[in-house]
Amino acid sequence: MRRSILAIPLLVLAAGCAATETPAPMAPAGPLETAVWPLDKVELKKFDWGELRLCHMAAETYGTKDTLVGYVILNPGKANHPPHQHAEEEFMEITEGEGTWHLNGKDVPAKKGDVVYTAPWDFHGLTNTGTKPLTFFVVKWGSKGLKAPEKK
Repeated sequence: MRRSILAIPLLVLAAGCAATETPAPMAPAGPLETAVWPLDKVELKKFDWGELRLCHMAAETYGTKDTLVGYVILNPGKANHPPHQHAEEEFMEITEGEGTWHLNGKDVPAKKGDVVYTAPWDFHGLTNTGTKPLTFFVVKWGSKGLKAPEKK
């Protein structure tokens, strides 16, 4: 059985608020505590391009700040936003579907199981070019104690 390369980071970063209730997708005061966010309990937001479920937005862990963790479902022919850049590092893994990665001006085929890392200020994006929904898992963060590099 193939395991997601991001399964361990998911468990680490999905460690948050109290485990007795599903935590809200917000930044609690101080570092996250160990918890589970069942996907069916995380708030679902629908858009014309697809769906978004954020487990955390702007959360803090012991080593990161401004951490975002969530799932995105892109409808065929859609992207959730144009290629963009930011100071935070980011991992994305396609869990279903196919599309096109947009990385620093180059288009690269995207398929289930692909993992992309984007360094600070690198342009990146993803478009669903398939005929079925494309789902990806995303983790984005700023590091504590390290200044983000200057914008390119």
